[in-house]
Amino acid sequence: MPAFVAPLVGFALGALLAWFSAAAPHRPGALRAAELRLAPGPRDRPLALVFLFAALVFAPVCAYFLVFAPDWSFAYLVDTRRIPSAVDLVLLLLDAASVPAGFAAAQRFAASAGGRPTAQRLVRSLAIFAGAPLAIALIAVVALSRRLAIDGTYRQVEGDFGVHPVAGGPLGYALLWMFTMLAAGFAVTVSALLRREPPGGGQKTEPPLGPSPRAVRSEPAPAVDPPRPTSTRPQRRLGLGKGSRSNRPG
Repeated sequence: MPAFVAPLVGFALGALLAWFSAAAPHRPGALRAAELRLAPGPRDRPLALVFLFAALVFAPVCAYFLVFAPDWSFAYLVDTRRIPSAVDLVLLLLDAASVPAGFAAAQRFAASAGGRPTAQRLVRSLAIFAGAPLAIALIAVVALSRRLAIDGTYRQVEGDFGVHPVAGGPLGYALLWMFTMLAAGFAVTVSALLRREPPGGGQKTEPPLGPSPRAVRSEPAPAVDPPRPTSTRPQRRLGLGKGSRSNRPG
């Protein structure tokens, strides 16, 4: 990532994380702007997740190009051999701090009116703190696109010899890999922000509306008489009763 746009990109990513942090987790349509609200949970956990993303993902991506492609990182505008190493360290710290700064600025703007931030204020903060830095970074990259499209050193670019395109070269593959890792880390951070639970465990169930039903005493079931045993007397055969002819004396 070019050094002159990395702080702007980091600030915009922090603002985007603040927007996702305000989305309600475990709710259908939580990412819709009309349903945005502050998610319950510890206040320090979202900021800790943002710091981890800045320190473990964004800062290493920026450091790679400052170390292995310094001339390209400055768009061949200056000879990086004349730049002290302390300047690179300051730039790296600025890149790491830009993500929490964008996160905090977007949250403060959204809650500046007091109370729960509305969807309109959240969308406005997203446009200001994420859209504006990304627009400035895009304009800078487009203006220096010819220089950023070649791979070489400061002397090679100034002398117009020994340069080759970034696409298809080692720097091009490094850009593809680093941006993929950046997108994956951002997605993991957003998922962690949306999956955080309120204090005390899972979601609390709201009591039912209206008066609670009165308890009804249970009455004992009526006693049921056991079934009577069937008769053991042999059944009478037809034609063998008292009035039958076979019982009369001959």
